[in-house]
Amino acid sequence: MPTSKHRKHRSPKPAHLPVKATDNALKTPLPAPIHPPDPPSVLPALAEVRGNEREIDLSSLSPRQQAALPIVACFPTIVQAARAAGVGESTLRRWLTDPAFSGCLAELRRQSANLARRKLLELTPLCVSVLADAMRDPDPAIRLRAVNYVLSFNLRAAELENLRSNLENLETAVSLLQQP
Repeated sequence: MPTSKHRKHRSPKPAHLPVKATDNALKTPLPAPIHPPDPPSVLPALAEVRGNEREIDLSSLSPRQQAALPIVACFPTIVQAARAAGVGESTLRRWLTDPAFSGCLAELRRQSANLARRKLLELTPLCVSVLADAMRDPDPAIRLRAVNYVLSFNLRAAELENLRSNLENLETAVSLLQQP
């Protein structure tokens, strides 16, 4: 078996594609760049959250980090977030190791999730109305699915209430044990 010093250096031959393949490639549009969702409608305004939300302190972040923060919060992967924010992937990974940036990002995501939950709660009466209409639908399959949804949501709500009650009982027991 020849070793690498005995092999001749060969330059790779250029790939030749059939004419039909190159014609199709020229006609195929390039994929559109990834744009973040509209941050103002999705995320709370940075450093202006009031009420029971904590204010996000951006003073320790660079202007570039401040601009990228709401964009990064909108994307599930580092690659997508870096591309949308216009920063390198390695730069974003370095920022994510910075406690100030990662802390602001975590708080922003927490506040965004709370905002989404509040908006979903506002839709609850409409959802219940739609389910009630579906339960009166003449199609038995639609009625059955509506009943299934209502029952499964009720079961989950009962489980959550039981967990809340158990947690309160545990907190009371712990506080009694900690009293001198």
